[in-house]
Amino acid sequence: QGSGPILLDEVQCSGNELSLDQCKKSDWGQQNCDHIEDAGVSCDPFTGPPVRLVDGESTKEGRVEVLLNGQWGSVCDDDWTDRDAAVVCRQLGFSGTAKARAMAYFGEGHGPIHLDNVECSGMEHTLGQCATPDTRIHSCWHSEDAGVIC
Repeated sequence: QGSGPILLDEVQCSGNELSLDQCKKSDWGQQNCDHIEDAGVSCDPFTGPPVRLVDGESTKEGRVEVLLNGQWGSVCDDDWTDRDAAVVCRQLGFSGTAKARAMAYFGEGHGPIHLDNVECSGMEHTLGQCATPDTRIHSCWHSEDAGVIC
């Protein structure tokens, strides 16, 4: 149990908010609670596979590659959008505008194509939160490798 004032009550978040202030809630300080009702969280960060950009002219651009099972592989550009690019840039620590590039804009990768049909909302913190490894046979070639410009 905490002590001192209770600031929030009736908090209802969808999960896409960037802060509690964006959630539906009672007015700050307006509550009918006791500290026996104090809320808590336990965070289990999911970082997903490491991501890197290769063959760009700077560290802020390049073909997107992910590390799975000890091997770097590319991402197919099927359904690849600026929302997906924004997640990659965020995961790498870049802020600002993100642009998706398709059709091996930064050259063709080598090795496996680890991800296909990536569908990010743009709010995720890592590519692993909106993509799963595609272990099925897919119709993607390295000529369709995805890239980003952060």
